[in-house]
Amino acid sequence: MFKFLINIFYFIFPKRLSEFISYLGGFRHFKISYSQSGEDLILLKYLDYKKIKKGKYLDIGAFHPRWVSNTHLLHQKGFSGYCVDLDEKRLRWFRFSRGNRVKTICGAVSNSHEEFIKVYKFKRKSPFSLIDTTSLKHAEYFESKGKSKYEIINVKNFHINDIFNKVGKVNVLNIDIEGKDFEVIKSSNLEIIDPEIILIEDNSGYFPLNELEDYFSKKNYHLISICGLTKCFAKK
Repeated sequence: MFKFLINIFYFIFPKRLSEFISYLGGFRHFKISYSQSGEDLILLKYLDYKKIKKGKYLDIGAFHPRWVSNTHLLHQKGFSGYCVDLDEKRLRWFRFSRGNRVKTICGAVSNSHEEFIKVYKFKRKSPFSLIDTTSLKHAEYFESKGKSKYEIINVKNFHINDIFNKVGKVNVLNIDIEGKDFEVIKSSNLEIIDPEIILIEDNSGYFPLNELEDYFSKKNYHLISICGLTKCFAKK
């Protein structure tokens, strides 16, 4: 069946075959978790404890509607939300997969008010690159590890508070922007979206920086889980 679908799509849209195959890659195996390290299961458990059903999420650095997604299970449970990504090709798959329960915003998210920002985009046959970043340090690191070469492109930029003001109150904030996560969050006003739980990627290692914990503690959040590089903070 999988090969049959590929052949049909290739016949109709040959130029987008590799992109289509990459999208379908997230559907090849049955899973109970779609996150990189199981954080979506902890997220659902916490929301169930708080009796939050069919709420709203904001996913910054959304990447793929299913593959390594912290919000796919939320969508399955009836949540609606916003997905932000710097690649429009990736976002159209969110609209295809999640329909009218998702709104998409194309652009980079930063702590800058500049209209455009540099993005270090790694060359792939499909748009689904896990390591596109606004951090030169991260781009050079991934290139040194043989993760292919990157090109520099200018992308529409949003200050994180502009995104928050557009979206409004949410129950879940997920942010994964490859090395700039904490820097960007520190420049934000979390009260605008007032999330019950925040999932943030911390590339410093598997144990959170004291600075990261201190910041969220002052915002009345405490650490409830470490799932690989993702740290989960919930309201006290």
